[in-house]
Formats: sequence, structure tokens, C-alpha cells
Amino acid sequence: MGFLVIHQFYFTVLIISIARNPRVYGDMYTASADLTSVFRLEQQIVDVLGELVSKTEAQLAVIRKYLKDYEQSVVKEKMANEEEFMEHLTGNPIHAYRLMKRLCFDWETVEKEIKVDNWQDAVSQLERVRLNERFPKEEDLFGATSALVRLQDTYELNMTELVRGNLWGRQTHAELTALDCLFMGKHAFNDGAYARAVEWFEESYILAGMENNETIKQDHIAEIIQYAIDKHDDNLQEAQQNAPMSVLSDSSSFRLPLKEKPAIAQRSEMIRSRKYDEDDFAKFNALCRGEKLLSEDSLAQLKCWFDSRRQPYLLLMPIKVEKHSIEPEIYTFHDVLSDEEIKTVKELATPLLSRAKVLGKEPRSEMIFSSLRTSKTAWIADEVHPLMDRLSRRISLITGLKTNSSRGDAEILQVANYGIGGHYSPHHDYLLKSKTDAEMEKLSPRDKAMGDRIATFMFYLNDVERGGSTAFPRAGVSVRPVRGGAAFWYNLKRNGLGNPDTLHGACPVLLGHKWVSNKWIRETVQTFNRGCLTDPTK
Repeated sequence: MGFLVIHQFYFTVLIISIARNPRVYGDMYTASADLTSVFRLEQQIVDVLGELVSKTEAQLAVIRKYLKDYEQSVVKEKMANEEEFMEHLTGNPIHAYRLMKRLCFDWETVEKEIKVDNWQDAVSQLERVRLNERFPKEEDLFGATSALVRLQDTYELNMTELVRGNLWGRQTHAELTALDCLFMGKHAFNDGAYARAVEWFEESYILAGMENNETIKQDHIAEIIQYAIDKHDDNLQEAQQNAPMSVLSDSSSFRLPLKEKPAIAQRSEMIRSRKYDEDDFAKFNALCRGEKLLSEDSLAQLKCWFDSRRQPYLLLMPIKVEKHSIEPEIYTFHDVLSDEEIKTVKELATPLLSRAKVLGKEPRSEMIFSSLRTSKTAWIADEVHPLMDRLSRRISLITGLKTNSSRGDAEILQVANYGIGGHYSPHHDYLLKSKTDAEMEKLSPRDKAMGDRIATFMFYLNDVERGGSTAFPRAGVSVRPVRGGAAFWYNLKRNGLGNPDTLHGACPVLLGHKWVSNKWIRETVQTFNRGCLTDPTK
């Protein structure tokens, strides 16, 4: 603000210098006539200052609005420990969304006001910040929006509680405005989720009234609600080519007009693209919410025990085993990773993290970004740090399988970090069994020689405050992330075929962070470690 004041101050001095009579030498107070001239001069100054105040207050109102939003979102959550404070902030999906909105949308308004008055020093400093590669882009805002819509849908969160910062029973200071809810509704509408869009619009309407139409007017929202309801009531299989869009493309709503597309819900698109049916999707969401799908008889057969496997290494420190499913076999091995080891893995992975990709569907296509998987991953070779080799040997002792990556027994360690609403839609870990000839052509000769992923060993590097479980919809179980523990399951049957019941996915992270580390164990060298059964179907 100081740059503007100095700028206007010099402008005022210029006016005074022009208005002053050059023949006056400092005795204006001695004559009333001269004082009259000075009063009139001051009136000119007051007029300039009044204009300056009006203009400054208008600009300050924009800046104060930005600061107020920041204070409501961030300052209220302030903690003594900076690291814990940042963990708390970045793990909250509403805080993350508000951050993206402030920097992608609100900041443009502030920047425009600043540039009007040529605050060159401030502008240049802020431009340098904006050019930083970590500065959020518009797609980050849309990603944060998608995450909130996904979380509300997956966990069936009460809309009113969600917008007021209640995340599945955990009350926070992060809240959404009427304009935020309108943006969420438009996003859901553009994805074809018309009923969900109407819910967001209705919540926006209620909030607008409570805000006295501060961020968006109720009349505007009412028109959008009616349009969305009409659209929902139309034949969802027919796209209207000439629908009126004027009311739905208002620039006050983050420049996200409602767009027409074939009326297919996002849910159906995802189901079809991942080759699993709606029942799997419903079960996956239910498991993410913590619902029990197994019968009481099935649950009674599950147990926990200490396992030494008659190995000297494990006799001194038996493995704490928790069985989640009998068929397919799914386990958690507790306390197999120390805090120091977790810290080392994170430190090694952090500078290597990049947005996770999936293999494209077209023949010979490259790895691509996909909304089916929102996380960042890093690969750590065994030679990078001695810990990698120790972990491989530990996994081998626990599972009885060969895990030496340099010999092709297994893949190198992968570390994944899930952020805002981070998730991975249900999928199978085996690579080769379900692929077409065209898809097989994409794989390297080494991948083919190593064989398929016979098993998955997944370390959990932290506890997740809300959400983030690994759900197996066909097995009817979910595994909750427990710091220092590891989930384990076989992807292949003993006859070498893929086990379709190992379909699994990462539930969206609702609150907090999620770090996991995967070791995919390959098939070829395990012939004498996991033999066939007499029953060829198993």
C-alpha cells in the first residue's frame, strides 16, 4: 500500500507546487486575503486527497477481502509447530481448494488493482512469485474442485456440514462460500452429475442468503438451479445442442460456464473405462466409508497372530499378522518399518516425486495423466541407499518370496504420495494376464522376462486422519493405513492366472496425507517359492 501512497503523495506535491503563487515567500499568514488563497489552495489539496482516499479504499477493500479470506482459512488454524501446522493445512481438502481459488482466481483481481497504480516494485516481486513453477495453474483449481466433489460423493458427506468445515465428524475452520458452492455445482454439472450439481446449487443459494448476497446473488443462483433441474428432468441420453447458456457463463463464477456434453454420468464413464461393473463401484465406496460387507461368519474366521516362520531372524522379532480376507488372502503385517526408516524413505522420494501416470489405451501409446489416479510417485533404486536392499531382504523374509530387484525378482521400490482427495480407482496390479497383444507390445522385454506381478507388498508410511484406506470391493474388505505396517496380497492364483478378486483401489484421502511404498514382486523366479496345487483352478 505504501507504493500507492508515495505515488499519490508526489502527485499531490506537484499540484501544490503548480497552485502556489511564485511571488509568495512565506508571509501568507499575515493577511486574510492571502489566507483566503491558501484556504482555497487547501481545498484543492483536500479534493485530491479525497479522490485518493476513495480510490485507495476501493483498492484496499479488494486487498482486505483477500486477506480476510486468508485469515479465515489459514490464520485460525495456526499452530506453534510450523511443520505440524503445514501438515495440518495441506492435509485438509477444503483448505487446499481455497488456496487454489485464492491464487488462481482472487489473486487476479488483486493484481489488477495493483497494476493500475504502477506499484512497480511490488508488481515485480509478485510477478517473480507467480512465475515460480509451483505457482498453481487453473488446472490445479479444477483439480481441487474435483477432489471436493469426489470426497462428498464417495463418503456421502452431509452437504451443509461439509461447507461449514465438518469433514466426516472432524470440525475444522475451513469453510466454503456461496460462490464456492456454485463453482462446485457447475463442475459437477459439466461432468454430467446433474442431481449432485443441484445439491451444490441449493447449498449455494442458502449460503448466499446467510451472506446477504456478498459473494453471489440468490437471484442468479435461482436461475441456475432451475436450469439444472430442467436438465436433470430431460432425457439424459440426449444432449441439447442449442441450450441457452447466457445465465450459466457469468464471469463472477470463476469463468466456468456450464457446457453441454453427452449426458453420461462421470461415474459410468469411469466404470466402463476400468472394466468393472457398478456393483464393484458401489462396494468400493461403501468400503471407503467403513461399512462392513462380510458376514458375521466370515468375520469370525479372521484372526491375528505372531508369525516367526521358523526363521532365526523372525524368532527374535515375530511378525504381527492381521488377516483381512481368506480368498483372496489379504494381510497386514504390523510394525515392520521403523520411524527412522520411514523418514529416510520420504526424504529419498520427495525430490523425485512427479505426477503419477497410467498406460494409455491406444496401441503403442505413452503413459498419460488420468483422473483415475491422483497422486505423485517416485522410484528408488536399490543402489541409491543401503536401506533399499535391507527392505527387500526384509520383505523376502516375511513373504518367503525372492525380492532382489537387480536380479529381476521384483521391481524397485515405488513411493506414492496422495494429496487433495488423492485416490486410485479400482484396478488390478497384475500387468500381463489381462492385456491384449497390442497392449503387450508396449512392455519392455525385461518386463516380459520377469513375468507378471505375483504379489504386492505395500508399506504404509503414515496414519491417515480420515479416509485413504485400500479397498477390495470383490473381496469385501478394506485395509486401513497404519504407520509402519504393510499390506500384502497375491495378485495371481497358484495356477498362474490373474485373480480378479484382487481388484482394489485407494480410497480418497479426506483429511490428512497418505504416503505408501510399493514393492511389486515378479513371477518368474518364484516357481519353487510358491508352487502349484493339485486343483488346476486355484
